Amino acid sequence: MSTQPKRSYSVEEFSELINSRLQRLEQQQDARQHYGSVLAALRQQVDAYRQRRKW
Repeated sequence: MSTQPKRSYSVEEFSELINSRLQRLEQQQDARQHYGSVLAALRQQVDAYRQRRKW
């Protein structure tokens, strides 16, 4: 298996990648303390996008 990052992602893959990275940050107390409002805004945008994609 290659250790090189992927050079291109489908829209769905990119959405999943952003969601998983955001979840990791949301679980870190220091990230929540320092960037709580930014994480909340990102979560709102990611969830809204994912909800639109379901339709």
